[in-house]
Amino acid sequence: MKSTKPYIPAILHFIRTNIARRGNPLGLTNQDCASWATDLQIPTEADTILYTGCEYQMTSYIQPLRSILKRVKFRDTLFSAFGHIQELTKAVDVDLTKVYTQLATRQGESYNRLLRMAALTLRRLNVNFAYLDDEPYTGALLYEYGLFEEFHKQAQHVADQFTRAGVRRIITLTPHSAEILQKVYPSFLADFDFEVTTYVSTVADALRESERELSLSEPLSVTLHDPCHLVRSLGVTEEPREVLQAIRNLNLKEVASNRQSTVCCGAPCELICPELAELVACKRVTELSETGAEAVITLCPFCHANLTSGVSLTGKQLRIIDFIEIVYQALERENARR
Repeated sequence: MKSTKPYIPAILHFIRTNIARRGNPLGLTNQDCASWATDLQIPTEADTILYTGCEYQMTSYIQPLRSILKRVKFRDTLFSAFGHIQELTKAVDVDLTKVYTQLATRQGESYNRLLRMAALTLRRLNVNFAYLDDEPYTGALLYEYGLFEEFHKQAQHVADQFTRAGVRRIITLTPHSAEILQKVYPSFLADFDFEVTTYVSTVADALRESERELSLSEPLSVTLHDPCHLVRSLGVTEEPREVLQAIRNLNLKEVASNRQSTVCCGAPCELICPELAELVACKRVTELSETGAEAVITLCPFCHANLTSGVSLTGKQLRIIDFIEIVYQALERENARR
């Protein structure tokens, strides 16, 4: 007799088991997620927090995981249970622990560097904030992949942690976290009444109030890749443009499909259909390169990683730069000139 139970890809079992056991999809430790804040002396208690959702931290681990998924051709045994992880790694000739450890010393540090830049930028713009060193993950992937029961439990856990920490306002660093906290949590949790805003909007407001001038040391032409979750769900389209257009020596060239007409970077399906994610990334990179810009500005870690992969696969002469970095550099340039 045929089973009537819905089919759930093995990778989703891996994700939800990690969230249940370790609090995030890839099973990172609290130290893995919080190490970027070491020595920055960020308060751990305040009514306003900078919330990373551990998403920049996880991004550097996704590429090798995607490579493993491609190599095993989506066999259902993949990640079906942690108890068989050694059997899996032997079958695909990969030591996952070694891969993750090596990655932490390479790409991981580049994303931690972006997190430090984000915090230092807010500090220099006189935005007061704290960071929870045991910061929880929103559960966004559970929601996006339709695992609503597990998502509801994670959402309640996160809300309870915010309440215990005395949080009232949340500055979200990524579009995924912003969308989940601002739009989705209230439909699952009756008492979720925290103020949620985006990092890019916070920076735009702070710059407007401070009247700080920004500039780059050398001219740079850029185009902007609008993340789907940021522009379509949250309607944040003009704030990043306002900031970028205020930077001297920066020339913004719009790609034809911008704002609400933006095109996906491919990241949403990278763990389910990695080859499809690469095809989508290559298509978007080709569109972005047609602007003639030297670099692409992104506002999402997953867009950053997937478009970087697209550049590598297409051979296009494009730099992928996070919004956090370009603002930090422009602010540092003005500080040096004073």
